[in-house]
Amino acid sequence: MSDILIGTDIGTLGTKTIACTIEGQVVAEEYKGYDIQTTKPGWVEFPMKKPTKAVYDTIKNALKKGNVNPADVRGVCISGLYGGSGVPIDADFDEVRPCIPWLDTRAIKECDWIRENIGEEKIAEITGNCIHPYWGFTKMLWIKNNEPDNWSRIKYLLTPHAYVIYMLTGEISLDYSSAGNYGGIWDIHKNRISYDMLKELGFPNAMFPPDVVKSCDVVGEIDAKGAMVSGLKKGTPVSAGGIDAPVEALSVGTFATGEHTACIGTSMCHNIIQDRASMKLSPLLINYPYVADDESKIYTFGGAATAAGIISWYKKNWGGDMDYAELDELAKKAPPGSDGLVVLPYFNGERTPIWDPYARGTIIGLTLFHTTAHVFRAFLEGVAYSLKDNVDTAREIGASLDDTMTLIGGGAKSSLWRKIFADITGYKMRYVAKSHGAPLGDVLLAGVGNNLFGYDEIKKWTDVSEITKPDPSNHTRYEEYFKIFKRTYELNKATFQQLYGA
Repeated sequence: MSDILIGTDIGTLGTKTIACTIEGQVVAEEYKGYDIQTTKPGWVEFPMKKPTKAVYDTIKNALKKGNVNPADVRGVCISGLYGGSGVPIDADFDEVRPCIPWLDTRAIKECDWIRENIGEEKIAEITGNCIHPYWGFTKMLWIKNNEPDNWSRIKYLLTPHAYVIYMLTGEISLDYSSAGNYGGIWDIHKNRISYDMLKELGFPNAMFPPDVVKSCDVVGEIDAKGAMVSGLKKGTPVSAGGIDAPVEALSVGTFATGEHTACIGTSMCHNIIQDRASMKLSPLLINYPYVADDESKIYTFGGAATAAGIISWYKKNWGGDMDYAELDELAKKAPPGSDGLVVLPYFNGERTPIWDPYARGTIIGLTLFHTTAHVFRAFLEGVAYSLKDNVDTAREIGASLDDTMTLIGGGAKSSLWRKIFADITGYKMRYVAKSHGAPLGDVLLAGVGNNLFGYDEIKKWTDVSEITKPDPSNHTRYEEYFKIFKRTYELNKATFQQLYGA
């Protein structure tokens, strides 16, 4: 067999690994799921035991399934979910407590303290971002304030993928995208950790690896223990990887300025690539270094806390025995706008552009006339309104956007949903059916890091399956519904906050 590269992504609900030739041909893939812990409303924890074993097992099984000789593996790269607080590690490299990941919203009081003592303007000026429980630095402060014994034991705060890389190689690492996604401790203009902000927050410098590296950079080699648990050969080089959303965007060729991608997974990310020299920043969106050309490109995105997540919630609770294809066929019976139904898809608070941890899911406009078809279509439309909200915010700050957006993720498989996204946003939707997600982006990064090819190699690996064009009349109708969507949130914002504490 020819030379092989391994790409692994540690997702929120499961880990996926692919074995791929250096020509971009996937010879094997393996997935292993797990659960996250939800201990209270808005609280989510991510212990690393199961995800770490999932990395070991999916790599080992992919090698076996693809009949890959470990000696043929030229490189490995591992990406991961945005790990929020990071994985707190003690001096013996044991977990002090579970990682507090991106979708946890507990750090509301910490956000208030940061606003009062540091200020939103200063955070935005240094980081290009806002203050919100989404950001890792607020979750770190929560641990510091609420678990002082745990805080005193922490030696390092590592991202989930850096933690697993350490377990395989014995080396610690921090890539640019992950450092930037910590939020309030990253200086986006100087492209380095802000030690002034660490001081103001009371975070020891030593908790973070001193050197920040590119996602493609080789940061270690598989050691004897790593070889035993993963099936990889000792000495196999491992690249740093990055946050999975930008790595997934890279996997479908999103690389040049103006190219943009929407990932419709459990959550939703609208990804825009900008050049650092001409970047347009707004704290309404999320901004940090990209995983390719890390020192010169900026990754700007709008992130919805729930997207396909509310569709799976609907199916589980209200879909009966219908599968997703049957629900789509049902939804086609309802017209654009669902005969006056609007859904706010804020089932776990919301990130961009409203940054409201109190926001709640809402269905407005129900009558005795409405059917299951109307309600399910309104759920699909609600997520698309959320995407439009983020796209419009990017346009308002002057970010360059091509007229075609690439849709990826499990939600993009629905032709009906692709049509709804096109009609609501007004953008053509490019769909890559044979997308392997973030693991393929990892494969690319491993190849770049081992000098096998350049970033633009990804363009050869992606085939467009379909381009869906917006219908002008539907877009006009949806523009009016979008105004109702926005107004519904504004009118209920105070009510949502009251419900949060009820």
